[in-house]
Amino acid sequence: MLKVTRDQIAQWLASTAKKHGYVASKGIGAIKAPNPYVGPQTYTVALKEWLILGEFVAKQAPPIIVPAKLADIIEVSIRIRQTYKENIPEDPGDSGEERMAQSQNTLFLNMLRKLRHILEPLLPTERNTPEISAEVFNLFEQLDLEEPSEALEQAPDIIPSHAASSGPIYMAERPTDFEESSFALLLLLHDLHKLRAEVSTAWSRYKMCAEDLVAAAITTNTAVDLARSMADDMKSIFSKHGGEICMLELWYNAECSAAGTSESHRDQPGDEMNVKVFNIANIIFWSAHQLLTAFCNDLRRNPFPDMRRGTQEYVPQSDRNSKSLRELFAEDKEILLEMLPEFFYYCHTTKADASRPPVEDELSRGLRTMFETKEVTLPLAFAATLFLDIQHILDDRVDEGFRRMSDATHFVQANIEEELKFHEGIELATWPKENDMAVQQFVDTLQFWCHEDQQLSTAIRMKQHDTTGPFFLYRRHPWMCGVWKYYAQMRFHEISIVLVNAWDSIMSCAHLYNAMRRGTPREAMWKDFEVMAAPQDAKTFFLGDAPESADDCLERYELAMGASAFNLPKSTRKKKGLIHSKGGLKGLRELGLVHQAFKGRYCDGQGQTDLRADDVQKILDHATWEFKLNEQGHVEDINKDTTKTTTNLPVTKVLKIIHYVIQAEVSEILFDYLRLHRQCWRLLRFVKDNCRQDLIKLFGSDYITKESELPFVVGYVLMSAASTQEAGSLLKARLPGVLPTNKVLEDAIEVVVDMIREGAGALIVDHVLLKGLGVHIDIEYPEE
Repeated sequence: MLKVTRDQIAQWLASTAKKHGYVASKGIGAIKAPNPYVGPQTYTVALKEWLILGEFVAKQAPPIIVPAKLADIIEVSIRIRQTYKENIPEDPGDSGEERMAQSQNTLFLNMLRKLRHILEPLLPTERNTPEISAEVFNLFEQLDLEEPSEALEQAPDIIPSHAASSGPIYMAERPTDFEESSFALLLLLHDLHKLRAEVSTAWSRYKMCAEDLVAAAITTNTAVDLARSMADDMKSIFSKHGGEICMLELWYNAECSAAGTSESHRDQPGDEMNVKVFNIANIIFWSAHQLLTAFCNDLRRNPFPDMRRGTQEYVPQSDRNSKSLRELFAEDKEILLEMLPEFFYYCHTTKADASRPPVEDELSRGLRTMFETKEVTLPLAFAATLFLDIQHILDDRVDEGFRRMSDATHFVQANIEEELKFHEGIELATWPKENDMAVQQFVDTLQFWCHEDQQLSTAIRMKQHDTTGPFFLYRRHPWMCGVWKYYAQMRFHEISIVLVNAWDSIMSCAHLYNAMRRGTPREAMWKDFEVMAAPQDAKTFFLGDAPESADDCLERYELAMGASAFNLPKSTRKKKGLIHSKGGLKGLRELGLVHQAFKGRYCDGQGQTDLRADDVQKILDHATWEFKLNEQGHVEDINKDTTKTTTNLPVTKVLKIIHYVIQAEVSEILFDYLRLHRQCWRLLRFVKDNCRQDLIKLFGSDYITKESELPFVVGYVLMSAASTQEAGSLLKARLPGVLPTNKVLEDAIEVVVDMIREGAGALIVDHVLLKGLGVHIDIEYPEE
């Protein structure tokens, strides 16, 4: 926040002045990049140059109107710094460096006020500037800091983004004094607090069954990613004062002093911290840092800690609000120090790259580094605090995450095994045996990591005497379970789409169902098919609007099955063999664009692990969802929209939108395509058997010679009613002298209608999704 607002002001002033003929003085100098690249030159704008640039812009004719967003940024910066100055008074015991730093804040505040005065005639007359009061600003009392107004967030960019702009990039001069570093730390803690609140909201919704485990887990992981990237941005500022942890400790000591106590004070013998300031320590993640540091110190004495229960029984369902500060700290210590040995042996047994699981949560990843370096970072303390928050929110229901992960992975395994058995013995050129082997390997991976207790096996092998219960790490770590559930469901979704496209049963049945829908009653709706087709692209099945005439139905069927338009019988070219479309067979596409954006990281092991706010913003920009935020900043309306993209949002709002969009995509990812494929394949068998005699009369006994050709049954049914005698080389021609007839198509349609009326057409929507996975889908019927 601090760096971005400075850069936005500097960028607008410098780029606007240059556009109108300003010649840069020595106050603007080029920055040498460590790794030169082809692109816009980057310049730094000295703070003393801001007023000169502002005066130059103010003198231009006609007047240059200052963008409302820039005006708001200047105003908010002034108010924040003024409130900060009022809440951090000078201390007689401050060092000379600290007193000088405080004066630097005053100088910068005065400079901003002068800049606002210079630009006053150019400011927009109508704008709503957010209010920031001292009470709201104080993070440690109200735990809140007002975000920029909705108008500010939705306003157009002040300047084109660096990626879109080909001109020079101007950045503000970076301050190095202690006061600015403290100010930067406060804003970082504010953003981390907001991220923490959003994660808590996600898990609270999950507890109320209003949210899927995956949405809560990915939200949590992304929050840690963002926390790490923000801390990395501040490293150059904090490093001059000992680093982020040193700065955090100084801040903690200052807060203790402001509370009339000290960090070293202990109320009772045996206290491991000053419990009077536990709330402050918790807010700034210092208590989690201290617990992690204590464990690292133990590791130096004992490289292999015992896997054991804590010194006192943790009672999850107890009322945390009624506990004293000492009891709250003791509970956090009990939870964390009980789980850290579990994490240690998990990381120890997966230390080698070859033994790593395919997916990992950010807490486990951060602890893996901590066990090696014995150092605790602020992002790791933040992640550990989120882990504790999850325990407190879920209470005695914390192990439900393990059950939901197990249910999901067992469902995936059983479904795949049923599919492998279903098509056993059927040879298909587009589905070689190697595919079966790859799918089986995925099933085995789930079995090894999700259904076999590697932790318990390790404990027994290392002769641990006081081992914890089965799957203890999973049962207490729903965040990890959610990431595994994502992995299982996304891989299953990918496998399902590839398989159904290879076997072509769903695509061929789409054309049969389309022929049936004209003139059929509402009760003959194939619910499973309708729900499957709704989120797919409109051109997936018919390459345009659904065809109506028999001839059009046949032509679209051929195109969908991969025959090139060049090869259709209406072509005036000389007849050739079958020419497949350049893209191969037409088929379904993988859904869940936001889910897909995380796939490289969580499923392929090669995705980005250092997500920044800009990266997450890009994920939203590529998603096809429209959303509205209410006055409280919550998403109150979200729906599909393929034309709109998001505007630049604060990091906490970006996480909020990611959180809600992932939840909105759940039904797309969970749809059981393999079950629908088997349903379609059985339907094709029934159609073939029911229409067999008529099809032989029309096309000969060898129109289909093996079961892998079943999808072509629909083509023959459609061609039986079409005026054309042949359909290129995709299908056999009608026998000479045989006239078209509607009987075969009517008989095939009757098979589909019977299947639907018997309830088989709604098995996925009414049973698998609703009863098995808890996903309810409402179908809006068109008005008759």
